[in-house]
Amino acid sequence: MKFLTIDYIKQHSRIDFDCEDGVLATYAASAENTLLAYIRRTLDNVCDMHDGKIPPEMYHAALMLTEQAYNHRGPVSPTNMSIVAYGFDLIVKPLMRLDSRTDLQAERDTLLDMLDGVQSDLDFDYTQLSEPTDEQTAAYDDMTARMEQTRTDYMGVVNPTAKICASMRTKVADIKTECETIFKTE
Repeated sequence: MKFLTIDYIKQHSRIDFDCEDGVLATYAASAENTLLAYIRRTLDNVCDMHDGKIPPEMYHAALMLTEQAYNHRGPVSPTNMSIVAYGFDLIVKPLMRLDSRTDLQAERDTLLDMLDGVQSDLDFDYTQLSEPTDEQTAAYDDMTARMEQTRTDYMGVVNPTAKICASMRTKVADIKTECETIFKTE
């Protein structure tokens, strides 16, 4: 393993026995390698970008992948459709090296898909309210309008730049965070 430790993985996954440490080490090493391949960077390169330290996003993403592998040991099949949540992309995309116009267009399309997922979640949460208040309806309408404007702003970008994708990523993350709390009751 390059940066995860067995103790940290066990703490994250709430595992209090030692008999599967070897399995965890294998999954963690695979998760770290997969993550680095996904973002198209070396660990040294990532550390150089973050004052010589491994950023928390790397730990978070590697732990997500490790826990996913541990909890779902078999391959994905129609009866075992388990994926890492789309939040994974929001965590690791800022670390990703985007080299070509095709990469940037794919990034834009992924973020638009994420925005559609956030809209679906918001729609579902809103429909679950038995009697939405005027404030909740206004908040729902405002968020829906903001998401539609964001979608419109970025759909028309034929040749997105890394800066445009970074701006879009931030906007989608902000909208997602706000939507997650919009109908929470105290």
